[in-house]
Amino acid sequence: MTCKLCSERGKTWEGDDPTCGFDEGGFFKSDNWCCATLNKLRDLAKEFGWNYRDDCDMASIGVIPFTGNNHAGYIILTWYKDRGRTSMAVFMQDGRAPVFLNLQMAEEAIEYYEGR
Repeated sequence: MTCKLCSERGKTWEGDDPTCGFDEGGFFKSDNWCCATLNKLRDLAKEFGWNYRDDCDMASIGVIPFTGNNHAGYIILTWYKDRGRTSMAVFMQDGRAPVFLNLQMAEEAIEYYEGR
């Protein structure tokens, strides 16, 4: 599967081919490389949310506050340095266990923040 943003962007660099961060069911998969949707979320965390980078021990984390159609909470992403793989992408909200991010939530968050 390739998400909409990966399809639109294609490959714009030399090196490894991109691997979308979402599976056939639209759920996050950690076996990804330069997924355009996940990279966009990482950029949004830097611009509108909270971002912390630690290249030596804990890697990087980005948090995006997000209220969607049926949920309100935080998208949380982790990655190493500024490389292409997003190691973890979850959605957390008060009183519920974290769940892997899905493509629908990711697209809603991007649409919301791009409209600001």
